[in-house]
Amino acid sequence: MKQHDERPSRRTTRTTRTTRTTTLLLHAPGLAASVPLLALSLGCAAQEAETAQEPTFWQDVAPITASKCAACHQEGGLAPFRLDDYVSAKARAGAIDDAVRGGHMPPFLVKHDGSCGDFKDDETLTAEELDVIHRWATGARAEGDRAGAPPTPPVPTLEGGVDYMTPPITPLVDPTDPLAAHDEWRCFPVDPSLDADRFITGYQVTPGVRSIVHHVTVYRVTPSEASLAEGKTNQDVMTELDEASPDRPGWECFGGPADELPFQPLFAWAPGQDVVEFPGGTGAPVSAKDAFVVQVHYNIHDHAGASAEDSTRLRLRYEDTVERRAVFIGDDGFMTTLFEPDGPDTLPPGQQDAAYTWRRTRAELTLDPALPPIEVLGVMPHMHERGRTFDLRVRSGTQESCIARVNDWDVHWQGVYWYRTLPLLDPSSSLEVTCTFDTRDAEAPVLPGWGTQNEMCNLNLLVALPMTP
Repeated sequence: MKQHDERPSRRTTRTTRTTRTTTLLLHAPGLAASVPLLALSLGCAAQEAETAQEPTFWQDVAPITASKCAACHQEGGLAPFRLDDYVSAKARAGAIDDAVRGGHMPPFLVKHDGSCGDFKDDETLTAEELDVIHRWATGARAEGDRAGAPPTPPVPTLEGGVDYMTPPITPLVDPTDPLAAHDEWRCFPVDPSLDADRFITGYQVTPGVRSIVHHVTVYRVTPSEASLAEGKTNQDVMTELDEASPDRPGWECFGGPADELPFQPLFAWAPGQDVVEFPGGTGAPVSAKDAFVVQVHYNIHDHAGASAEDSTRLRLRYEDTVERRAVFIGDDGFMTTLFEPDGPDTLPPGQQDAAYTWRRTRAELTLDPALPPIEVLGVMPHMHERGRTFDLRVRSGTQESCIARVNDWDVHWQGVYWYRTLPLLDPSSSLEVTCTFDTRDAEAPVLPGWGTQNEMCNLNLLVALPMTP
């Protein structure tokens, strides 16, 4: 047991010394007369020291923004204003401080304090960095000397990638469709022109008109293989779908590419993502016989550029070999109720936190039950504009663990979140997903659906599987 320390604390010692000094001054009139001048001198020195320690933009804030913010917040970046410029940063200092202290920026939506999944979160701000920004934003907001300030990082680019473009198209919508009144989902066949089997290890999606591209999903289809339509190959089906609207490229494709096409999703992109690189040693397999079907979801509800023509760029990085396959799994228990005889389920209107929960076993996620425990590499939650929170739990036997939690959803800043410690899905595991939604603006029950004014409770996982012979 620790013994009690009878020595006075530093605060007590400082108080005692002050008392003694005051007593001395009261008994030394000549010395007391000099106190005002001494106090003034000490006060000025303290003020000068405080001013000298006042953070400046170029010396103190810019090194932080250059490493954590300016990749997006620069000319040509994802963000709407610059943080590599003093005038722009100073004008928004209060809003910047609020955003970083509230955890909204840099955008890292999943909870990452170790209580619900252990994530790679190096892009988030440290306590020391938050303190520097706060003291600058609430202080003099001094500029400082630009000499020696770090340069603006380049706009993120996937190095060594191959570019593909979707054909130019202007979205068309059916305002009478209750499941997509302001939205068009369009699929485009793309030939990757591969001369050998490869693995996708990174991607970057750049919409031509960012304001109207809600998401992009890339699927793998083998044209020469038999489709689910009797007597037709996959190429036959894609050709028929493409030719059904000769005046517009591609075809309508709510959900997957088409009911008749066997397909494998490779990855998904949503606003807020830039360069995405799979964890080392993993990659999504693509055969030399495969083609891509690129699905683009256009949303023109209250968005600038609604009548603009879009052509979206995909940049893919390939490698010849990897250690393990990266397999993308997407599911949405809310959306699937659209196809149930008694469905669909709906969200009640007028609620701040309308909740919906769905569950899947590992086998129901089409993961081979014969495989040993499977590692989860990353997670990508997805909801629409009414989304508030997202919670993902794994149950194995009697054990339950939270592996992803979003407390403040932002549809404009979605991401793939990579695990530092990889969760495991053993053959008996099941997943439970709970989403909450703000339906206070809804006058009727909110339907699941493909439209942005409908809702989703969508789980996307990237898992690592062993190589197959």
